[in-house]
Amino acid sequence: MSAPPNSVPPVPGNVPQQKRGSNIWAWVLGLLVVGALILGGGAWVVTHYLVRSLQVNRADSTVVIDTPVGTLKAAKDEKVDPGLPVYPDAKIAQAGGTVELSMPEEDSVQLTAVHYRTIDPIEKVDAWYREQLNQDFKREGPGVMVRKKNISGIIVKSGDIAYVSEKDDVVRVVALQKRFNGVEIALLRAGKQESQ
Repeated sequence: MSAPPNSVPPVPGNVPQQKRGSNIWAWVLGLLVVGALILGGGAWVVTHYLVRSLQVNRADSTVVIDTPVGTLKAAKDEKVDPGLPVYPDAKIAQAGGTVELSMPEEDSVQLTAVHYRTIDPIEKVDAWYREQLNQDFKREGPGVMVRKKNISGIIVKSGDIAYVSEKDDVVRVVALQKRFNGVEIALLRAGKQESQ
């Protein structure tokens, strides 16, 4: 069989350009697949290790999760005390709770919160807290906050009143939220655990 006229026979060692480009993309794609497999395998090994070494203990209203990197403890308690003054005759609206994170060779971090409710008007409750809280607390109230903000898990809307203290890596909040039948008072403390 003879070659068609006007065709140039291929020169040995001279690979067409299109085939060489395809080989580069095949190598790049292969390296990406191998890299993804290595990362996926590593993530699986780490996850498998953490899940197998995770211990969850539950007793009454307390859950303790032990991991290789630390311990997380969550407890619900109506007698929890965030160390803030409670408005006279206020009743518990939501049972309080504590979340504590402990890591080896680190200070424990604790978040404590409780909600109370009173039928008194917000002006009276606000005036009482102005007298009770020291100068470490900054008052934010209607017209001061442009939009609602999330202060360590408590949503404070622009029409609400919040007293916030940030001192020595501890945040303390008293949030007053007007309700149709009175005021809800949220007390929160977040930061290093207090010495027992």
